[in-house]
Parts: sequence; C-alpha cells; structure tokens
Amino acid sequence: MLLHESNTQKYRQLLIVLIVLFLLSPFLKAGIGSVISDVLLLSSIILIVRSLTLSRRLLFIYIAIASLAFSLQLNINLGWDPSLNQAFDLMFQTVLSLYIGGAAYLIGREILKAPKITADIVQGGISVYLLIGFAWALFYGIVATLDPNAFSQSLLIQDAHIKAFHFSFTTLTTLGYGDIVPVSEFALVLTNLEAIIGQIYPAVFMAVLVGGYLGHRSH
Repeated sequence: MLLHESNTQKYRQLLIVLIVLFLLSPFLKAGIGSVISDVLLLSSIILIVRSLTLSRRLLFIYIAIASLAFSLQLNINLGWDPSLNQAFDLMFQTVLSLYIGGAAYLIGREILKAPKITADIVQGGISVYLLIGFAWALFYGIVATLDPNAFSQSLLIQDAHIKAFHFSFTTLTTLGYGDIVPVSEFALVLTNLEAIIGQIYPAVFMAVLVGGYLGHRSH
C-alpha cells in the first residue's frame, strides 16, 4: 500500500526536492554544500527515472551518467588536482546538464503518455519546467567557463551557480531584470531559445495538462 502510494506521488516528491534545492541554493555553495545538493538532485531523479518505462540498457547508461557527474563534482570539491579544476568543472557541468536535460525529456514524454491526468501528473509537468531552468543554468555556466566575457557579469563566483540559476529563471519566466545580459552571440542564442521555451511550455504543455486534470475531475 505504501509502495503504491509512493509511486503515485513520485512527481510530487520530485517537485518538493526541486523547490527545496531552489530555496537552499544561496546556502548550498561550493564545498560540502554543493555535494549535498548534487546528491539530493541526482538521487531523486534516479528514483523517478527508475519508475519510467525504459530499457535496462538505457537505465544503466543514465545511472552511469549520474555517477560520473557526482565523481567529477566530488573531485572538484576535494581539490585533488587544483590545476585541473576548471576542466573538471566544465566536464561536470556538461554531464549534469545532459543528465537533467535528459530527465526533463524522459519525464515529459512519460507524462504525455499518461492514460489520465492526475494532480501528480500536473506536478510532474511543473517539475519539468523547473528542470529546464536548472539545465539552462548549467548551459550558461558552460558558456561562462569557456568565455568569461560572454555575459555582462560573471555567472560563476567561487564555483557557485546561484547567479546562473538567477539568470536562467529570470530568462525562462521572461522577467528580464536587466542586471545580467548576454554579450556573446552564443549566449544570445541560448537566452532567446530559453525565453521561447519559457513562453511556449506553460501556454501549451501545462495548459493541456491542467485542462485534462480539470476535465477528469468534472466527470
């Protein structure tokens, strides 16, 4: 009974983890804090992905990517070889962005195949929206690592991604505070693409989910 209830609330659990990580991001900075946040995020997504209809091979590859991301982050925080920290950080951001982006795609695909729209499915749709913001923050971090002048301000300070998260979500929601602006051409393209997704996703995808949920409740 408990197992069934946990499975039917899997997206709610993921949404709670994502919100907690978002709220704690100013405090979970470089060092042990970032390790804790990465473990929480990686493990929660793995639990969700394990419940999806994936082949054993694809699931193994996905878990291997998560393990690689955690190993790279652990190496950065332990400082085993400071001269390679930038390279490891770039690798970590690339692997983790693929991991989170892959999770957003797989969960979104599973949600679209759901036989009926429940409250948990709607919460899964919200989780995908947040995952998009997290993934784009990592994309911006990669660009900022390769080109420190790609943005009007530095997005990475002492290995902390809080400014990258801030810029990503203000772009995704099209708030546009203007405190940080893209400068390089690649950063401009990434920013425009996220803003387009930030407009289309709630207007189409979430509208379909919420409409389906309300229609299901009315019957």
